[in-house]
Amino acid sequence: MDITINEAQRLFVIPCSGGYTCAGFDYVLKQLRVLAEKLGEYGIDIGPLDPAAIGTTQQYHQYQAAVALIGNRDLGTWFDPDTPRKVETVLETCRKSGDRIRIFYGDAKTGRDWMEENDVVGRVGRSTGKMKIPLLIPDADCGGPGILDHCIVRIVDARSRRDLYRHPEYHLPALVISESKGAKGYTHSVHADGKLQANFKSHAKAAHYVAFIAGETMDQPR
Repeated sequence: MDITINEAQRLFVIPCSGGYTCAGFDYVLKQLRVLAEKLGEYGIDIGPLDPAAIGTTQQYHQYQAAVALIGNRDLGTWFDPDTPRKVETVLETCRKSGDRIRIFYGDAKTGRDWMEENDVVGRVGRSTGKMKIPLLIPDADCGGPGILDHCIVRIVDARSRRDLYRHPEYHLPALVISESKGAKGYTHSVHADGKLQANFKSHAKAAHYVAFIAGETMDQPR
């Protein structure tokens, strides 16, 4: 396989199905470390991990070889290496119980909520393949998007609204509803930390949006 190295963006560029896909240098090294740990439980040694070899085709080929060594072994749910252990535990517990949850994404360092409103409510599933990533399955669906588990700052039980996980520094931007100015067809606006976040056609819709973002309701704004 003819792999191209993009030094400027720290990416491996890999031919894939008539096109290309990319993998970051840091991503590959982190995944290698996880593979070494998980395969080591089966007595499989993937060889020494050399941080100095980051960004080389040698390290990418080592990564490919390690993935091939998984074979038919079930290595469990594949979380991002930067995901807190508590988040992993909550997601796995909910996957097994089938409980419906609400996920809040944000800055994992500061705890600031990104106010994401799409693909955040559902049940936890798992992909197929050798590296089974967690998925968020919407109601009445059998598939869904991958969960950005390393970017989770809060998880709430959708039925009880009880916090299952909360980043130690979790916080929302200050949300303020005001009358809309200059937005044709819209009567109210929501500002986050003083910046326009969204416009709405009624005060009720703006209030519903704020309630959803804050986790006070699980019904997505429409």
